[in-house]
Amino acid sequence: MADKEKESGSLVDEIKNAPSASEIQASSPLAASEASKPSEPSKEAPVVVAAPVVDSTAAANIEAQKKAAEKAARKAEKEEARKQAKTEKKAKKAAEFQAKIEQCPKDYRPVTIGVFFWCGLLCALPVIGVIFTILFSLIPRNKNFKNFARALLAWYVIALIVFLIFAVIATFVMGQSITDFIWPFEKFFSDMASALGF
Repeated sequence: MADKEKESGSLVDEIKNAPSASEIQASSPLAASEASKPSEPSKEAPVVVAAPVVDSTAAANIEAQKKAAEKAARKAEKEEARKQAKTEKKAKKAAEFQAKIEQCPKDYRPVTIGVFFWCGLLCALPVIGVIFTILFSLIPRNKNFKNFARALLAWYVIALIVFLIFAVIATFVMGQSITDFIWPFEKFFSDMASALGF
C-alpha cells in the first residue's frame, strides 16, 4: 500500500514538473530556425473578431415600443369595457322604461313625438285645423293626446278673445266698424272656397 502511494506521489510530481506545450515548441529545432529567419508579412488576412455591439438606443426604442403597445392594449380593453357597460346601462334603462309603459293603462300610455308633431301640423291649418282640434279633443281614447288637443283648442279660444277685444277697442277708439276687421278674413275664405269649387 505504501508503494502504491509512493508511485502515485511520484506521478503527480512528474506531471507538475513536466514542461508546457509552449516550452516544448520553443525548444524544438524547427522553432529555432523560424526565429532566425527574417519575418515576412503573412499572406493570410488577419482574422479580427469583433465583439458584438449592442446599440443601447435601439434596445431602449424596442422596449419603449413594447410598453406603448401594452399601454394601448390596456387602454383599448378599458374603452371596450366602458362601452359595454354603457350599452348595458342603456339597455337596462330602456327595459325598465318599457316595463313602466306596459304597466300603464292604454288610456294613459305615452304618445310619441311624431304623433304630437303631425297633430300640431294638422291643427295649425287654417279653418280645417280648428275642426281637427275639436275632433282630437273629443274622440281619442288616449288622455295624453286628448289633453294636447285641448291645450291647442284653448290657444285658439284665447286668440279669438284677444282678436275680439282688439276689434272692440279699435271700433270705439278709431271709429272703425268690426266689419272693417272681418272683411279681409271674409275675402280670404271666399277666394279659397271659389278656388276649391264651392
